[in-house]
Amino acid sequence: MRFFRLLSIALTLLISVQLHAAISTQIDRNVVEQGQTFLFILSFAQNNLRNVDLSPLEKNFEIISRSHQSGTSIINGELKTSTKLVITLAPKRSGKLEVPALTLNGEKSQPHSIEVKPVKQLSAVDGGVELLSTLSDSSPMVQQPIIYQMNLVLGQRIYNASFQEPTIKQGKALIQPLGEQRQYRQTLNGREMLVVEQSWLITPQQSGSLSIEGAKLSAEIRNLNAGVDPFRRMNDPRAIRRIFLSADSYTIEVAPIPETFTGQNWLAASELQLKSELSSQQWKVGEPITRTITLKAKGIGQDQLAELVLPTVENIKQYAAKPVYEQDQKDNELSVTMTQEVTIIPSQQGEMVLPEVKLAWWNTKTNKEEVALLPQQVITVAPSAEHTQTVTVAPVEALPVTAPSAPVNRVGNSQPNAENGSTLAAVQPLSAWLMVAMVVVAAICGSGGTMLYYKRAGLKPRKGKAKSETQQVDLKPCLDALQRACKKNDPQLARDALLAWGQLVFPGCTHLNHLQQALPLPMSDMITELNRCCYDRAPSVWQGDQLWQAIKGYQPSSVSQGTNTLATLVPN
Repeated sequence: MRFFRLLSIALTLLISVQLHAAISTQIDRNVVEQGQTFLFILSFAQNNLRNVDLSPLEKNFEIISRSHQSGTSIINGELKTSTKLVITLAPKRSGKLEVPALTLNGEKSQPHSIEVKPVKQLSAVDGGVELLSTLSDSSPMVQQPIIYQMNLVLGQRIYNASFQEPTIKQGKALIQPLGEQRQYRQTLNGREMLVVEQSWLITPQQSGSLSIEGAKLSAEIRNLNAGVDPFRRMNDPRAIRRIFLSADSYTIEVAPIPETFTGQNWLAASELQLKSELSSQQWKVGEPITRTITLKAKGIGQDQLAELVLPTVENIKQYAAKPVYEQDQKDNELSVTMTQEVTIIPSQQGEMVLPEVKLAWWNTKTNKEEVALLPQQVITVAPSAEHTQTVTVAPVEALPVTAPSAPVNRVGNSQPNAENGSTLAAVQPLSAWLMVAMVVVAAICGSGGTMLYYKRAGLKPRKGKAKSETQQVDLKPCLDALQRACKKNDPQLARDALLAWGQLVFPGCTHLNHLQQALPLPMSDMITELNRCCYDRAPSVWQGDQLWQAIKGYQPSSVSQGTNTLATLVPN
């Protein structure tokens, strides 16, 4: 019994020794200068490279390269294999650093200490490398973006460079690159240097302390003390030195949203302007007017702007297009311009009011709430062209004639009443001549107006069959364009082609509202749906097959096709 206990203890000790020997580590030197590298060697009893977690090394060291070696040996007649992982490490900072223990299958290796001596970095003017940074605002408010700008100034050439963007160590904020990386030349103290500039947009998401760790650079430079041979310098590991630079870090206080703010959406900016323009001041029923609203602001980006909500107006339809944003950065300040077009279509004549539009915002310069205002506009909507009253010639009614008191001798031998007879004699020729004169004047005016119309339009009068055939030729390009647009299900192209077709079929048609009133009700509903898809804020899918089939099968009436001919002035 005692023998078995001793045997189990011996086996346990043997297994523990083998587990301890499962992973061992060593470094090739204990003292290095900042920028120099050293070797960290891991030895394994078995090939377990994939099971080793190297992430603890990345806190204080940069992994430059790695390689592995395998070997086989026979000890006391037993075949054993071993694997070595050789890692080249570069310290990220000076001082006494610790190479941490690594874990493999639950077992940890031993840690190592290494001393990194500081090396004075030359300024860019003296031929070195500098990493600088600026922050646009040290006391922002919630949702007020700030710009973190990094400038890398190169007094000498660098190799194998890599950047690390700024990070948030405390607080909550969004970070995104702002624009593309810029490079330009700059002369300082008579020395020309290359400057690499990159900016990030940091948007605080909550009030309180916000800690921003600066951007970092890792690169290789030539070691000026490595020797004088220029041909072997870059091939010799001693000719290259690794550098690690960190830009300034910042800790700022983010102010909360003031309790006195009355706006619906929080908006903090240094400047803000709001204006509106109309494409025309001539309002008519059914004819669209474009209202362009422009918002310009400084100190904020497009992500902080919400779409303007316009108040509804009775008897006016409003279709807002998707806003267009232009964002710019100048002198470490962000500015944005939002342009939104709104199509307005009045459906009733008379006087109407476009209500005022208010936008509350917080001025970060004065630390006060302000209101941007679009004042109300009073508009007068005229009736549409087809509802305009036209002047017509009314038929002349015969004047009332009273019968004479004495019998009338039609031969002229009777003795009529002097008063009645003179009145009747004066009225009868006047009425007849007035009728003839009015007919002649109307005919002359009508003929002259027709000739003037053809002259201004550059057309010649057409007759009968020739006119009909020419009209069919004119319609074909419009129908072809409409067919292509309907097949593509493109509402904008279909709207333009349909209007061109309507202007040929119904002369005097200037917009789709005219065309709707001239076409049957089902086709009018299709045009309404087409307009909705063109101007509606919410995107929608429009199918053009139904409209094309309706237009394709439509036969214009003789009235609409005969608008160039004059109606009979006096019926037969």
